[in-house]
Amino acid sequence: MAARGEAPIGVARPSEPLREVLVVPGAEVSARWVHLPTRSHAQALAAARLHLADQLALAEEDLHVAIGPLEDDGYRLVVVTARRLLQGWLAGAALHGVFPDVVLPDHLMLPAPPEERLVGAFLGGVMAVRGRRLALTLEPDLAALVLQGREIEMIDGAEAVEGALATAAADPVINLLQGEFDLGRESRLDWLNLKRAAMLGGALALSIPILFGAQVLRDHMAAVSLERQATRAAAAVLPQGQAIVDPAAQTRTRLHDLQLAAGGGPTALIAALFTALEGIGDSQLEGLVLSPDGSVRARISYGQISDVELFREAMGSAGVTAREEATQEEGARIVSDVILGARS
Repeated sequence: MAARGEAPIGVARPSEPLREVLVVPGAEVSARWVHLPTRSHAQALAAARLHLADQLALAEEDLHVAIGPLEDDGYRLVVVTARRLLQGWLAGAALHGVFPDVVLPDHLMLPAPPEERLVGAFLGGVMAVRGRRLALTLEPDLAALVLQGREIEMIDGAEAVEGALATAAADPVINLLQGEFDLGRESRLDWLNLKRAAMLGGALALSIPILFGAQVLRDHMAAVSLERQATRAAAAVLPQGQAIVDPAAQTRTRLHDLQLAAGGGPTALIAALFTALEGIGDSQLEGLVLSPDGSVRARISYGQISDVELFREAMGSAGVTAREEATQEEGARIVSDVILGARS
C-alpha cells in the first residue's frame, strides 16, 4: 500500500499513469452465477437480461448488467445494479478527479475461497462475504440468518484486508464498465460507425427500389427471428433436455431458483429494508423471516403513524414491492407486518 487517505474535491490528481479501481457498495450490486454456455458475449448478455428483467425490482431502462468470462462448466458471473446508481458513483468519483478503469462491488474484492468455504471482511461497518459462487454484502447481525449459520473465515487486520483489495484490483473478476459505460468500446465504435455509415450510404443508393417490395417479407422474418432468439436464449440457461414451451415463464422460474441459491434475492431485499429504516428516525426492526419463495416478511415498529407512509415511499423509491399485511398500535408504538418482494 503506497498511500491512504481522503481525496478532497478539486484537488489535482498525480500526473503519473495509474490503474484506478472504484469500489462501490456491494449492498447495491447483486452478483450471481448463471449457466450461460454460449461463447458469444452478446448472446450471453441478452440471455442474462432476459432472465433478470422480471426478477429484479428495476425498470428495464434502469437495469445495468455486466457479465464475466465463460467458465469451464458453462457458468458466468453476472453482476446487476441500477444504471442511475452507477452513473452517480462515476459522477462522484469524477468530482475527486478519479476516472476509474475498473468498477467492482466490495464483495467481489475478496478472494474466492476453494470448495464450499466462506471468507469475509468488515468494510466500512458492513460485512462483505465471498464464497466459491457467492458474493454479498450485508449487516453483520444478519450474517448468521442469511447464510444459515455457515462458518465465515474473517480476514483480520487492516493490512490483510488491504492486501486482499490490492490483489483483486490487480486482477478483477469482472468490470461493471460494460456496454454504454465502456469508454474503450465508445472509441472503437466511433471508427466502426464511420466505416459503416460510408458503406451503408453507398448501399442505400442501390437498394431503394428493392426496399419497398421486401418490407413485408422482412417484417415476417424479423418476427420469426425474435421467436427463435427467445427459444435459443431459454435453451442456453434451462437444464439440458428440458422441453421449451413458454421461454419467458420458464426462464423466470429458472432465474428465481438460481437467485435463491446464490443468496441474491433476499439479501437485496434486506439491504433495501435496512436502507429505508435508516432514513426513518424512530423506526425499529422487530422481526425478520425469509420465505421459501424468496420474499422477506418483516415486522417493523414506528414512533408515529406518519412513519408508515415514509417507509412506503422509501421502498417505492428503491423499486421494492412492499405489501402491508397489518398495521396496529401496540402501546406507544405503531407496528406493521409487511412482505417484501412478494410475487403478484
